[in-house]
Amino acid sequence: MQPLRIESQYFGSIHYIQQIARANAAVIDIHEPFKKMSYRNRTTIISAQGPLLLTVPLQAGRDQKSPMQDVKICYGQNWPNKHMKTLASCYRRSPFYEYYEDAISQLLNNKPIYLVDLNMRIISWLSTVLKSEFNISKTNETLAYVDPHFMDVRDSSNSIATIQNVANQDYPQVFMDKQSFIPNASILDLLFCMGSTSNIYLKDSGL
Repeated sequence: MQPLRIESQYFGSIHYIQQIARANAAVIDIHEPFKKMSYRNRTTIISAQGPLLLTVPLQAGRDQKSPMQDVKICYGQNWPNKHMKTLASCYRRSPFYEYYEDAISQLLNNKPIYLVDLNMRIISWLSTVLKSEFNISKTNETLAYVDPHFMDVRDSSNSIATIQNVANQDYPQVFMDKQSFIPNASILDLLFCMGSTSNIYLKDSGL
C-alpha cells in the first residue's frame, strides 16, 4: 500500500490499524489542528447497549485549535481509572481481556502530558502485541512537512462519523447474543475477542 499521512488516534479503530499495518510507511501528522468529534482523543468500544465512546479529557477542552503536538491531557477526573472500569464492565466476559488488562492499565496510568505521546505509546504497544512491525513516524518536530507522495487518509477511519460505513468481516463480539455485529470498533474490541489471532484478521479482513 502507498505510504500514508494519517492522524493520531486513541486506541484507534480497526480500519485505522489496518491502514497502518498494511502501509509501506505511515507518518502521523502532529502539526495539524486538533479536531473535535474525532478519534484523536476518543475510541468506540462495544457495550451491552451498543457502541460506547471512551474520551480522554483535555486541558483546554474539545474546542481548542492547538496543533496536536501541543494538546495536553487533563487528569483531574481520574479518567484512566474510569476507562479501566468501563473496559472491565464491557469485556470481562471476553476470552482475552485479562491477558491485556494490566498492560493497558499501565499505558494509561503512566500519565503522559501530551495526547500525542499517549497515542504513540499505544501504537508502539499495539505493534508489539499484534506482532506487526509498523513503519510509523511523526512529522518533524519543527517542520510540518510530509512527502507529497504520501496519501492523505486523515479521518478516513473516524468511526464516530463512519462506523457503519466500513466493511469489516464479522468476528465473535461479546454481545452478539443481544445485538448484530458492529464494524470498525476500537482495536481493543478485536484484541479482547480474538487475542493473538487479531493480526491474521487485520491482514485478511477487507478495508
